[in-house]
Amino acid sequence: SMERKDVFPLVVILDNLRSAFNVGSIFRTSECLGIESIILCGYTSTPEDSQTSKSAMGMDKIVPWKWFKTVEEAISEMKKRNYTVVALETVVGCPDVFNYSFPRTGCALVLGNERYGIDTSHVSLCDSVVKIPCRGIKNSLNVASAYGICAYEITRQWSCV
Repeated sequence: SMERKDVFPLVVILDNLRSAFNVGSIFRTSECLGIESIILCGYTSTPEDSQTSKSAMGMDKIVPWKWFKTVEEAISEMKKRNYTVVALETVVGCPDVFNYSFPRTGCALVLGNERYGIDTSHVSLCDSVVKIPCRGIKNSLNVASAYGICAYEITRQWSCV
């Protein structure tokens, strides 16, 4: 059956992602790890887009999602639900995902645009910022890959995997 079991209180907020393939990949990872839902913001492609739907491989029908015009609205909605809002971004001095305790009471993870990341004004609305430690010359990962690493670490901390 396609009924979801073992869903845990992690919501992912996608802020103006350009690539339908990244969005589809994030749907697949979210279903695989039991993430509660996805919030798509701004011009992030939704499963109504055939490329997104195709790359999600049906998981867009299983993982609940909604669309907000702005990431501010999405963050506000999660704060109303008492979720801790965490930005995944390369910010100097912020803890890495392996040294941060993600609150089990509910967490919303914000992911930014592939090229520009999360706008600094949006980062400041978040409760915390975490980064993935990188050793390369280019200190950023593909957004869907970064999400996979971070979401897996959260589920590991919460003993969901």
